Amino acid sequence: MNPADSQYVPKMKELWTVLSEHIKEEETKDLPMLEKALSSSENRGQSENLAKNFDRTKVLVPSRSHPAASENPWFEGPMGMLAAPIDHIADIFRKFPGGTISPNPSKK
Repeated sequence: MNPADSQYVPKMKELWTVLSEHIKEEETKDLPMLEKALSSSENRGQSENLAKNFDRTKVLVPSRSHPAASENPWFEGPMGMLAAPIDHIADIFRKFPGGTISPNPSKK
């Protein structure tokens, strides 16, 4: 949809209303339930392992959007793995010389 279209602003307001409700539900219901479940002593170790695995996985995926990339599942994974190192190197140069340099974009 073109921003000059007369239906653009009403559609954006409609989408924002639905999105706001979704965000509110996540913040008031889902996240507190997740925090409670993860804070129990029996789940703490599992939670830490999942976090470490997630950090390792982020190294293998692109850190930027690639809208021209194929949405075909057979190509999406391999293309993402090829784009990831290029994205991470570009991230280093974006932060150079003043920012923190880390090969993992999730680390600050």
